[in-house]
Amino acid sequence: MSLRIIGGAYRGRTLLAPPGLETRPLPDRIKQSLFDWLGQSLHGLVVADVCAGSGAFGCEAASRGAALVHLIESGRQAQDILRANITALGRPASLRLVTRPFQEVLPGLRDLDLIFCDPPFPWFSEQPEVLAELLSLARGALAPAGRLFIRGERGHDLPPLPRGLRLEERRFFGRSYIVRLSPVPLGPGLSGPVGIAPALG
Repeated sequence: MSLRIIGGAYRGRTLLAPPGLETRPLPDRIKQSLFDWLGQSLHGLVVADVCAGSGAFGCEAASRGAALVHLIESGRQAQDILRANITALGRPASLRLVTRPFQEVLPGLRDLDLIFCDPPFPWFSEQPEVLAELLSLARGALAPAGRLFIRGERGHDLPPLPRGLRLEERRFFGRSYIVRLSPVPLGPGLSGPVGIAPALG
C-alpha cells in the first residue's frame, strides 16, 4: 500500500505503508479532512506523531512547515518503513525518528504544540490502561495552548480522561473517529481522572 503527501513542500511525494494488520495507515481522505480541521500550515510548530506507523501524519506535518516532528514508533517493521519514507523525502532535519516506546519518550518532551496519536485499535478494548497512560503522558508533554488529537474506531470509547484534559470535539470518518483534546490548568494537589469521555457511537 502506498500513501501520498497532499500539501506543502513535499506535495505529491509517495510514502510506503507497513504491510499486514499491525499498523493502520492514515488514509489520504482522513488526512485531508484532518488538515482542513487543523489548518493548512503548521509553520514553526513542534509536533509529535505517536504510534507513527508509516509516518503519514508526521511527514505531512513536516511538509506543511512544522519546525520539528517527533516520529515515535516502537514497532520494528514500522521503523523500517519510517526510515525509508524519511529517506524518500531527503532526510529533512525536521523529522526525528524515535524508536523507543511512548512511555519512555513522552515524559522527556515538553511544550509540544500538537500531538497526534494513532494507537492500535485493540488497545481500546483489550488494553485501555495503556491508552489511559498515553493520554496522561501526552497531556504532560503539551504546551498550555497545545492540541491533542487521537484516532479511534466506532464502538470503542476512550477511557476516562486524565485530569487536565478536556474533550473539545469529535468527528467521524467512516469506521474511524478523531477527537480533539486540549489541556486545562491543574490546581494544586489535583490528580486522577476527571471523568468519562463521552460515548462515541
